[in-house]
Amino acid sequence: MLAVASAMLAVAGCAPPASASGGGGVLVVGDSLEELTSPYLGRYLPSVPLTVDAVGGSNSYQIYELFEQSYDPSQSVIVFDGGTNDNPAYPQILAENLNKVSDVIGDRCMVVPTVHGYTVNGIDNSGKNRVVQEFAASRPGTQTPDWAGAVAAHPELMQADGLHPTPAGGELRAQLIAQGILGCLAGESTPSAAPQRQETRPRPELEMVSRFQQRQAELVEVGLLGRLAAEMLG
Repeated sequence: MLAVASAMLAVAGCAPPASASGGGGVLVVGDSLEELTSPYLGRYLPSVPLTVDAVGGSNSYQIYELFEQSYDPSQSVIVFDGGTNDNPAYPQILAENLNKVSDVIGDRCMVVPTVHGYTVNGIDNSGKNRVVQEFAASRPGTQTPDWAGAVAAHPELMQADGLHPTPAGGELRAQLIAQGILGCLAGESTPSAAPQRQETRPRPELEMVSRFQQRQAELVEVGLLGRLAAEMLG
């Protein structure tokens, strides 16, 4: 685990600054997972104004209320980091609140991570993640960092409760969400989409993602983070 943390810090130290301004900035709303993630976001988005409003234990209705309290029409990107505390038997709760955010923000880009949460009465989070994918499919440009996939592949990055990330896991989660934010700012349709070819010179934020991925590939030999970064970021 110390090797993982050290590798992450090495990546952070070598990642070039993001030069994207983010327009009026980025709003991030969420629950305790976001509380453990957001302290690392600025490391990967140093030039992007971030507003974070996260309260532990919040369900999607409560996270929508956080959005209402903090949203400013000048903000360019909205990260809705929710669903973990919703009853998995009712994925429509997440769908309803994502759609309410979309109705308010118009064509602004959204980042919606996939959900890893507890199985309740034999019902897992597949329904919530179908909601995330269907929402993204209905709204071009939506970014869906695959947190559920990361946890499934590397449960050792989770605390003993199996729900909250360790510090190393929180930093990885921040990397995934930051990549989604950069995808929004770059106008990509998916986190892994290629840069738009009509541009005569590369966008600075795309250069950051490319160099960041290259640096992570160089760290494969130090252990877990290199392998995980290669798997998650291509």
